Amino acid sequence: MFVIKKRKFIKNKKGNRKINRFAKKQILIHGVIKAFKLGFNVILVNPKGTTKSDKHERIVKEKGFDRHTASAYLIALKGFEKLNEYK
Repeated sequence: MFVIKKRKFIKNKKGNRKINRFAKKQILIHGVIKAFKLGFNVILVNPKGTTKSDKHERIVKEKGFDRHTASAYLIALKGFEKLNEYK
């Protein structure tokens, strides 16, 4: 959960400043705490490999989703798989 900003430096000075100032970890922690307060189960899933996969292309063609919706769908499926592992 705490390995969020992996790319530390890019060639642009303004981009580096924006990356360093953005409080992504705090936003994620706040969202997790808020979800627990509201009674939701939180499952953190690594989204790596969802956009460039065969499943992604198949879902885009079959369901008619755009690529972002298809990626969100695959991430949700990964979460359900993790949930089934715990049961």
